Amino acid sequence: MIYLEKNKKHNAFCIFISQMKTKQEILKQYWGYDSFRDSQEAIIDSVLANNNTLALLPTGGGKSICYQIPGMVNEGICIVVSPLIALMKDQVENLKSRGIKAVAIFSGMNKREIDIALDNCVYGDIKFLYVSPERMLTEIFIARIKKMKVNLVAVDEAHCISQWGHDFRPAYKKINEIMELLPKGTPLIGVTATANNRVIKDVCETIHIEPEFIFKKSFERDNLGYLILEEENKEERLLKILRKANSCGIVYVNTRKKTKLVSDLLNRNGIKADFYHGGLPQLSRDEKQKNWIENKTQVIVSTNAFGMGIDKPDVRVVVHFELPASPEAYFQEAGRAGRDGKKSFAVLLYKASDKLMLEKFHELEFPEKSEIKKVYNCLGNYYQLAIGGGEFNNYEFDLADFCNRFNLQPLVAHHCISILNLAGYLTLSEALYRPPRVKIMVSNSNLYTFQVQNKKYDSLIQLLLRNNEGIFDSYMKISPFTVSNNLKISETEAVKQLTYLTEVSILDFKPASDVPILSYSKDRVHEDRIILPKEIYLDRKKVKKQQLDFMIKLCESKHICRSKLLLSYFDETEFKNCGVCDICIENKKKQLSVSVFNKINSIVALVVSENEWNIKQLVNHIPGFDEKEILEVIQWKLDNNELTYNKNHKIIGTKQE
Repeated sequence: MIYLEKNKKHNAFCIFISQMKTKQEILKQYWGYDSFRDSQEAIIDSVLANNNTLALLPTGGGKSICYQIPGMVNEGICIVVSPLIALMKDQVENLKSRGIKAVAIFSGMNKREIDIALDNCVYGDIKFLYVSPERMLTEIFIARIKKMKVNLVAVDEAHCISQWGHDFRPAYKKINEIMELLPKGTPLIGVTATANNRVIKDVCETIHIEPEFIFKKSFERDNLGYLILEEENKEERLLKILRKANSCGIVYVNTRKKTKLVSDLLNRNGIKADFYHGGLPQLSRDEKQKNWIENKTQVIVSTNAFGMGIDKPDVRVVVHFELPASPEAYFQEAGRAGRDGKKSFAVLLYKASDKLMLEKFHELEFPEKSEIKKVYNCLGNYYQLAIGGGEFNNYEFDLADFCNRFNLQPLVAHHCISILNLAGYLTLSEALYRPPRVKIMVSNSNLYTFQVQNKKYDSLIQLLLRNNEGIFDSYMKISPFTVSNNLKISETEAVKQLTYLTEVSILDFKPASDVPILSYSKDRVHEDRIILPKEIYLDRKKVKKQQLDFMIKLCESKHICRSKLLLSYFDETEFKNCGVCDICIENKKKQLSVSVFNKINSIVALVVSENEWNIKQLVNHIPGFDEKEILEVIQWKLDNNELTYNKNHKIIGTKQE
């Protein structure tokens, strides 16, 4: 198909030849696969039929292809709303490596960079625009999206829409406002790996998804054995587990300091390990990740910063050295084992003190409102920002220096900033490495004039033009070291020349950066005017406590299959015992025969249907069996909701309630 399109930027008509490819052709050409997995094709077909669609696929289930393929099939640009900068950057680089043009807009970018990126989305041939939910609501974005030819809006980590989700982001609730700016019928797809029925209902009501367009694959992983081991000496047990596995693995810990300590422990004991966390320089993180993916490192010890966007199929064991804060986090992280379908294990090491520690962390996560307002006020003073100013201002942020200057506890300050982020006052990016980059800021003719008049910089400019196609339109990565080698000058001189050309507005050179960026989402207000909505403070605190309580229940339960209990959290109740978790394995070892169990089970069911009992009375009312056998059956029935306690603390059948 040949068609004309007016290029508004250059006021000219361009001829485009469009060869529309099928979803299968795109899958093969760009991803190298001959066929889709599981429900991917049905999800893609739903989107291509312009239906608002929700895809619930487990970790490693290929969620991104469900919106990337439709985005490639149709003309125009796909906007992807994503909550994590690291994930956005990974996705953009992944698409670029496949020859697909993509950009991302996130906190830490200045107005000029955002302007250029959005212009390229309007007038260029960008296929995917990744944007954080907060940036999506800015005036500059809203003004540009009206000019874009949007073929699809994809909501990554869609559970963030729901206040009952484990990572609620209020800005996600505003996606409908963006959809209203687009032509009627523009489809939307939400994708997530973790959501129970309550969250699914909330998400679908918010972004208008009909039940018939919800695609949910079971979260069951029949090749994954969940083992929860109560262990005081975790270090010794960890060594035994990894030696026995003798294969690629991940060990999750809760603090950055612990990553190094546990990694050193493993290396001292002959297990080749490395550590990873969000505070490391990006180049270091990339190298550690690469070594692990290539099996040069057997085990990576990490905080929850590791694993997002990584699809390594041969991970045989994932160990949680400490208790995760939520079932969603545990399920996602444990699910990074055995993606190739082969037998693998997720091991959680637990001891009684973990419960107390997690409860303490929960309280710290929600500081008093007065403390939150104090931290907000201190931030304004730290940056000498006047009330009424600061919207979209970006600042490098050093948490340690900030806390030292205002005598604040770092962990408390961190949580205060997180809540201020949710409330829409500011954002704090992860510490992400941003390589040196450059863009020419003048027209071709003006650049030529400058070159003629300034021979000193001619060689540098020619090198930039030769090696960076598109440098007039967008920021390109640059290496001052490579520039110095090519021009036979020192690296210091190369940076000096680039800096001068920036000062005279010929180009814009941005040196490498590897620090968190704090951005004000709105002008600074007086601390007394700060409003913390119920859904981001009280409701969220309640949800977090429910998640914590479930994790403790998962650890302390001694009779219910781990997989079955975990699936019940996601409202999947039709599954039989997995047979491979520690509970199922232990039950197989017990001497209680099926026939004895069935006999006691029948008698207990009959007895409780006639009366209510305390535990001692119930045991005494069932003669002819060993007391331990009776107690085991009663406990099993309690764990599986066939018996319960009434308000008088007596045992009754659940049907009597």
